[in-house]
Amino acid sequence: MIRKIIRIDGEKCDGCGLCAAACHEGALALIDGKAKLLREDYCDGLGTCLPACPAGAIAFEERDAKAYDVEAARMNMKGKPGETPPPGGCPGSNAQRIKRNIPPAIGHTGIVQSRLTHWPVQIKLVPVKAPYLNEPPPPFRAGSRPLELYLSEPVCSNCFSRL
Repeated sequence: MIRKIIRIDGEKCDGCGLCAAACHEGALALIDGKAKLLREDYCDGLGTCLPACPAGAIAFEERDAKAYDVEAARMNMKGKPGETPPPGGCPGSNAQRIKRNIPPAIGHTGIVQSRLTHWPVQIKLVPVKAPYLNEPPPPFRAGSRPLELYLSEPVCSNCFSRL
């Protein structure tokens, strides 16, 4: 059957694996350091992998290919963990939950125990012209604010100098 399906340019592919992570059907994988279409019938032809490729190595083409098989793609994905980095990525970037035995009472005991419960930590860049950066920051030093404030709202930390 003639249908729209992806084509991967092996010359352009840098093996980052972002396309494989973006593919909801598991149709792509890194093989020998390059992205490959595992099976034509896994590819739905919607192209969620296209914008994920920073090298521009993926494009659509219309050609004779097996029809998309929803059940085969679903079985392929069964048992595969979601939200994991592609093979070859930094092992420290694997998503994980950290179980902690944290006492319910919050107070200063002299020992600071981490309350981090997940990894990786999401860091967002704050625009340098954000209006709240023009306001003088409240005095900050370790232990100067109740810990409950840090647990209930995002923290914006900055380090910059004004010329």
